[in-house]
Amino acid sequence: MCGIKEGGENKMNDSLVNEGLQLIKEASCILERISNQPGVTSTEFKLAMDTAGILCSERRDALFLAASNIEMSLEQISDNTQSTIH
Repeated sequence: MCGIKEGGENKMNDSLVNEGLQLIKEASCILERISNQPGVTSTEFKLAMDTAGILCSERRDALFLAASNIEMSLEQISDNTQSTIH
């Protein structure tokens, strides 16, 4: 079944999925605080993390990757349809 196993490993997978979703949600909130339109720059995002007191490099990297994916997705949607928001 797609690599999902019984027992503790399934709970670990659920935990990783939930953690990923939380990172996407947090990155989206940061993006919305900067601008509600696609096109936020990496400099703007990093400054917003500084302002929010997010200093842990691992967390910053994870949030930056999540924000980059959100922005790329919005850019692709915007290319095909009307502009969208975060």
